[in-house]
Amino acid sequence: MSEFDSITTPDEVFELAVKKTGLTDIDSDSWRPGLTLILDELNVSPAFTVYGRDKLISDSVNCLSRRLRINDYVKSFPEVLEKPIERPLFVLGMPRTGTTVISNLLDRDPARRSLLYWECMDPIPPATTETLRTDPRCLAMLEEQRAVVAALKEAKVAMPHWDDADNPIEDMFIHDQDFKGLVWDAYMPTSKYGDWLINEADMTSAYEYQKIYLQVLQSKAPGEWNLKMPSHAVHIDTLLKVFPDAQIVWTHRDPYKATGSLCNTWMLPKGMVLDPDRIDKHDMGRRAKEQMREHVGRPLRARDRIGDDRFFHMYYHRMMDDPMKVMQQIYEWAGDAFTLAVQAHMLAWLDDHPQDRFAPNTYNLHEYGLSVDELEPVFAEYLDAFDIAMESTR
Repeated sequence: MSEFDSITTPDEVFELAVKKTGLTDIDSDSWRPGLTLILDELNVSPAFTVYGRDKLISDSVNCLSRRLRINDYVKSFPEVLEKPIERPLFVLGMPRTGTTVISNLLDRDPARRSLLYWECMDPIPPATTETLRTDPRCLAMLEEQRAVVAALKEAKVAMPHWDDADNPIEDMFIHDQDFKGLVWDAYMPTSKYGDWLINEADMTSAYEYQKIYLQVLQSKAPGEWNLKMPSHAVHIDTLLKVFPDAQIVWTHRDPYKATGSLCNTWMLPKGMVLDPDRIDKHDMGRRAKEQMREHVGRPLRARDRIGDDRFFHMYYHRMMDDPMKVMQQIYEWAGDAFTLAVQAHMLAWLDDHPQDRFAPNTYNLHEYGLSVDELEPVFAEYLDAFDIAMESTR
């Protein structure tokens, strides 16, 4: 018998968050549609394990708890909303195209400000500049992660993605508090939630909530934000509506390689919450194909509307060949100084974070029912537009 067995509605999840925080006032109901879809899946799908269902309910309670705390802080300190978010740099593109590397390298610059994993999970009270990486909440999370990393290395488990507590995290983990983030889709057994998110959901509330979140965090630890989330590529118009002076770094990689890597990345979250016998790899391939179609098509249309000068184009193969040259070019494009000290910090991070930090990560399109021939029409315009080095073969 699970403590969450009787939880089936958004109101019941919200009541658990109220009980957890002691707070009752939330800023809006924009979170309800997404949570409703997630609960619909949890309530009817036989694919979820008992642990999986409990995890997603618990995660939902935690997301609403963070939102209640953010709203309470803003009510207590409304002046935090007076400080604008100026010239934020957003890294976007297809998933698995080097957005994480760029985000972590930008984070090595003391003049810049990143959204750190631990503070995104536990934002109130906001940390100061001096305590961003020494706050007890950060240190506790790092200690928990050390045990996990040791176990993963011992078991030689391939980890396609890992975020240390004191490293940058995707904006998706703010958007998930509006229940409009692909993090939820990664756990789902069907495409219902993902299709709604990409094709129907109004993302304005998620970006407006992100702005408030960043304003709260920068009130004690200011800086010029560098932010990242691949799926910003699907919502560029909304992003620019909320952050009109945003600088956009668009990452590019062999899309066939990126698609296989995306499918492989989904295996971990799905394996955590779904019955292994109900994980359909070919369905995952179909879903990845449709999501990748939007991740290349929509930014191409946005580029047609707003002009290419709004983007810095980062090519994955160039980043792998000479990361410091690419970072210098980004700084020149953004109008910032790329100092020797900043470069040294970035090189130190690269030395400490080899690409195969855990077991080697292997995958291919065919295990997900895909092929280069099938994907060629999806990526034809994209590959014509950019000088991308191909990593995949037929």
